[in-house]
Amino acid sequence: MEISVIIIIIAVIAGLYSAINIGANDVANAMATSVASGALTIKRAVMVAAICDILGATLVGVHVTNTIRQGIVNPMSFSDTPQLFVYGMLASVLGSSLWVNIATYLKLPVSTTHSIIGGVLGFGLVSVGIAGIKWTVVLYVVLTWVVSPFFGGIIAYFIFTIIKKFILSHPDPIAQVKKIGPFFVGAVAFILSLATIFKGLKNLHLDMPFGKATAVSFLIGVIAFLVGAMFLRKYKKRDLDPYYQVELLANPLQVLSASFQAFSHGANDVANAVGPVAAIVTVIHTGAVSMEVSVPFWLLLAGGCGIAFGIFMWGHRVMETVGKKITKITPTRGFSAEFGTATTVLICSRLGMPVSTTHVAIGNIIGVGFARGISAINLGVIKKIFSAWVISLPAAGLFSIAFYKLIVLFFG
Repeated sequence: MEISVIIIIIAVIAGLYSAINIGANDVANAMATSVASGALTIKRAVMVAAICDILGATLVGVHVTNTIRQGIVNPMSFSDTPQLFVYGMLASVLGSSLWVNIATYLKLPVSTTHSIIGGVLGFGLVSVGIAGIKWTVVLYVVLTWVVSPFFGGIIAYFIFTIIKKFILSHPDPIAQVKKIGPFFVGAVAFILSLATIFKGLKNLHLDMPFGKATAVSFLIGVIAFLVGAMFLRKYKKRDLDPYYQVELLANPLQVLSASFQAFSHGANDVANAVGPVAAIVTVIHTGAVSMEVSVPFWLLLAGGCGIAFGIFMWGHRVMETVGKKITKITPTRGFSAEFGTATTVLICSRLGMPVSTTHVAIGNIIGVGFARGISAINLGVIKKIFSAWVISLPAAGLFSIAFYKLIVLFFG
């Protein structure tokens, strides 16, 4: 068997390994709060996340991706040595996947995007040297460790404070839900629609300019407002604790937000697993390095199925940390965190800020906890999570360097 065929087989297996680990770690971003609040059981959360991730990856996954994510290293630096580029991409996938695998085993949520960046950084240092690294991009990544959770926390804190002040602290919370609830329904529909139309459908060439997307999303939000108002008007009080009923009414919005996050995750993060594989296959077939490569549908499907398999196998581990160990989650708190995550990611994307959904999700959960006082936050768990974020780049980079050396030694 030719070396090129062997490398392609190894690359596809490495891509599947990466997708499995992405699914196992990142599922917590979308589903952890829904499980912790009781809106979904773990089995249902895993099923919903798997289906939404596969749909996101196959329907609106990245069909054309940069050969090196985030541009840390210029691919054209390897125009004369495409073989080393192939080895480096393979090492990056293996190194980042191994780190995410370890983090998942330790039940720690980490950014899979930043992990692949760390992998590329590692192979870039040993191949093109310090001068060949775009350190401004690395600085942006480091800044998001602070910016993402900070902005996410503020938005989630603001959302839950409104719910707490105008609904949960009111003598008649059911009556308040009927007045204020439709605005939350409309806001959720507006944000999720805008995020989908403006950002999520670009790969189907259905994306709109921001102004037009905003107008269409606003119309969808108004329709959702009216439907929500109609439903809540007909809702009759039960012989249950009124505050418990409010929590139950928040469940559908929480599950909707979680499903959207899983769909968006499949659409965007599948590129972390299959993008480098597509780059490897393209270089081997053409013998040349290019700035962008096409990602075939079968590879998107394989990546989506790999993510789903990872969710089934290990998704519960990180979900437990994110949903249960940071702060106590109820449906209204979970909704605040998930809706805040979608809003934060949309705003930061519009501003051109590279953010990690993992970091935003954790920041939102912390923000919801702060709305109840700092004593409601498990600072020990937060310290462990932040430490894992800081370690991600160097850990994935070191693993990538080790794999790069082994691959070069083995294949020559």
